[in-house]
Amino acid sequence: MGTEELLESIVKEPKELSVNQKKAVLSNSKHIRIIAGAGAGKTETLTRKIVYLLLYKKVKPSSIVAFTFTEKAALGMKSRIYDRIRQLGGEEICAQLGEMYVGTIHGYCSQLLENHFKFGDYGVLDENQETAFLLRVGWDLGLGKKGNYTQNCRSFMSNLNVVYGELIPERELEKKAPDFHASFKEYEAILDAHKRLTFNRMINLALENLQEKPEVLSEVEYLIVDEYQDINRAQEHLIQLIGQGSEIFIVGDPRQTIYQWRGSDERCFEDFIKHYDGSETIPITENRRSGKSIIEVSNQFSDLFEEKYSHLAPVREEEGAVYLAGLTNNISEAEWTADQIERYVNSGRCSYGDIGILFRSVSTSAPPFIDVFRERGIPFIVGGKVGLFRRPEIQTVGKLFAWLYENGFWLENKWKRDEKEECDELLYSALEDWNSGVPECKLHGEIIEQLENWKNNVLDSKYDSFSEVYQELLVILNYLCLDPEDPNHAVMMANLGRFNSLLTDFEAANMLGGRQRKWERDLKNLCWYMNSYATGAYEEQSGDDIRGVDAVQLMTVHQAKGLEWPLVFIPAMNKRRFPSSMVGRKQKWLVPEELFDVEKYEGDIESEKKLFYVALTRAKDVLVVSSFMQLNGRNSGTSPFVSEGLQNSKITRLSVSSELPFHELTDSGLSEELQTYTTSEIILYQKCPYVYRLNQIWGYDPRFKERIGYGNTLHFCLQQAADLIKNEGYSPVSAITTSVEENFYMPFVNKGQGEKIKQAAKRKLINFVKKYENDMHNIQEVEARIEFPLHKATITGKIDVIIHAEDKIEVRDYKTSDSAITDEESSMQVRMYSIGLKMLGENVTKGSVAYLSDAKISDVTVDNTQLEETKIQVEKQIEGIKNGNFSPCTEEFCGTCEFTRICRWKGK
Repeated sequence: MGTEELLESIVKEPKELSVNQKKAVLSNSKHIRIIAGAGAGKTETLTRKIVYLLLYKKVKPSSIVAFTFTEKAALGMKSRIYDRIRQLGGEEICAQLGEMYVGTIHGYCSQLLENHFKFGDYGVLDENQETAFLLRVGWDLGLGKKGNYTQNCRSFMSNLNVVYGELIPERELEKKAPDFHASFKEYEAILDAHKRLTFNRMINLALENLQEKPEVLSEVEYLIVDEYQDINRAQEHLIQLIGQGSEIFIVGDPRQTIYQWRGSDERCFEDFIKHYDGSETIPITENRRSGKSIIEVSNQFSDLFEEKYSHLAPVREEEGAVYLAGLTNNISEAEWTADQIERYVNSGRCSYGDIGILFRSVSTSAPPFIDVFRERGIPFIVGGKVGLFRRPEIQTVGKLFAWLYENGFWLENKWKRDEKEECDELLYSALEDWNSGVPECKLHGEIIEQLENWKNNVLDSKYDSFSEVYQELLVILNYLCLDPEDPNHAVMMANLGRFNSLLTDFEAANMLGGRQRKWERDLKNLCWYMNSYATGAYEEQSGDDIRGVDAVQLMTVHQAKGLEWPLVFIPAMNKRRFPSSMVGRKQKWLVPEELFDVEKYEGDIESEKKLFYVALTRAKDVLVVSSFMQLNGRNSGTSPFVSEGLQNSKITRLSVSSELPFHELTDSGLSEELQTYTTSEIILYQKCPYVYRLNQIWGYDPRFKERIGYGNTLHFCLQQAADLIKNEGYSPVSAITTSVEENFYMPFVNKGQGEKIKQAAKRKLINFVKKYENDMHNIQEVEARIEFPLHKATITGKIDVIIHAEDKIEVRDYKTSDSAITDEESSMQVRMYSIGLKMLGENVTKGSVAYLSDAKISDVTVDNTQLEETKIQVEKQIEGIKNGNFSPCTEEFCGTCEFTRICRWKGK
């Protein structure tokens, strides 16, 4: 394909870009700011820009870094990039795309810290895990001195995130808030002692290290940032650091700045053009998503913003429709909505999955909808941080775990603490929840006796881990009668898997440092963790994780950002609901208020307007906004956003007796996205597709073992030893000795045990490197990341060792004594890595598996015949996952499987 023909294909296929989209893609300005309105096709613009750079400008994939706001957005962008590159550039260029970073800022910082700054042996705590950990160690930080301990811990975390996000100088903090500063530094020291990173601290650590070693970024020539209006000051500083040696292309929409309460600063978007003189701003106003009426109503509402913006311009010819429904009360609103959904679905105009219901707060406004939908059998998935505990099956298992603690309790409503259920009330309430929510698995007969025995066994330490306790409970609850092929059962099983993740989050935080198991203490702390935090923090499994389930999605507007549906309902548009009554409410700040913009975090009406604007612009064809007149017998006023902002001739009013008129709805436009699988996932699926579903998709975890992390720390010690040999001239034995003494760490064993395991590991590694000393001198790379395309997917992994001998390469996999994969599976892993390296043009001539404990090496054949067979095998596994084939394996794996108790094929 000629150069001009290629350029024409980039801007015209699969659909021709608008004038300003073309301008953005083809601009050679070093600093470009795109103002892209809702539905303007910003992902497509970003994709074409990257394709233009790769194919037309012929830049190396490794020179491009692209930041997205979520991992899901990254997956969508990567899918489009791979598709376009494959069509226009061929498979050879596709093979190199794994060297390009497309993902979140946190993910990028994690890679930087791991690859360049010796944090490779640190684990990362997400928000839920960090909360569980802080609830454990907060007493040592002085957070229990006065007031509510849980609230103090959560307030401490919020203030930490302000310090990290706003880059507040430590000297100012120490001077103006010495007590908080002391607790803050002590907490960081505790995290370092346990080798744990938190999400927000990762960015700050990356900044600190990059300022000392900026050459790490030398390869980056192009930085692309999506959703720039949602970054905070620390992220802005990181972008500026990367941008010192690269071109920057940012995309954002100030009208959709909705995350100020967690640190986002829309001023960063405005400051971009001040920071970079001569930067180019390109507006993209075309809306390709919504019908004309929806766009007109959204535009009119946006005129209420303090800052005025250009209106969106409709591209679609269809008119679309906007309705405003006034219902009697919140119950009738839910019933009326359910009526319209049933009419639309039963008429064949759409499926349940084509419908989104968006709330300002799921916890406040969604319960009537959940009750009505459950009663009518309308399938639904609940988003929002309380989504998981809106399910009766989760209420059941939560209450039963609380019942294990002698003073166990359950708060149905956190605002009504005097109405909590306690002791044996929990048992009977839990069974009632199960029988009403899971009627297919009703409990009879000796269930009370079985649960009493289960409780006694737990308290008598008959189980080793929470996962083991949980699996036994599920068996008692007749979990095995659930059919994973039934969509409604699949949702229940997925959410019960999500509860297993909660238990694992708590257990891992609780056992860090080799803490001794004490069931009475652990059950007490779990009870408090659930009631004070988890019930308001854990979401359901997302629709993406519950494959093949056709369900209405109920979620917060915040969660809906970036999504779209043919039919959208926005209910509960009432005073004190939307805008939220919490807006502007004073919070408890430990950081002096003069050091940061407090109002940003506490919210204002302007940010609520932008949130409603985001909700309006999610609809493709039909938008229904509703409110109710009464709540609990009292009058409830309509939201000012409706009474003042939705006064347009395009809006049709409906009452409780009205039916939503039928409209033709467009296709959801769901295309098959490129999926990414690790080599370990492929091997697990090959072992047993059903275990893959339980573990990787639904979140059921194997039982906790204190030796978790043994393989990781050996790999890290070998990596550091290889660096000492290569860069500092150490002998292999001295390198191993030094590395193990400095780096060996096991997070879940105590110091005494850890020292014994360390010395034994050192002897094994010394024995190994003595025997294979020449190989240690020929190591080219250790823990090398690889990503390569295969069968409309990408395979990722870390190659333990790449050994160079002249122009030939050997791929080696280290196998430790705690390895869960067989010799055959290790060989398959080596062959997968060899396939990826060969795609990149490397001359792979040899493969091997090194058994560290036995100090022996086994060769793996990596000739073209073997690699082709492996490729066919992997493609078969990918196809099986994509097609939702999760049938059980043959029995040969069952003997070592940790999920047999909850396997409907083996558990009976």
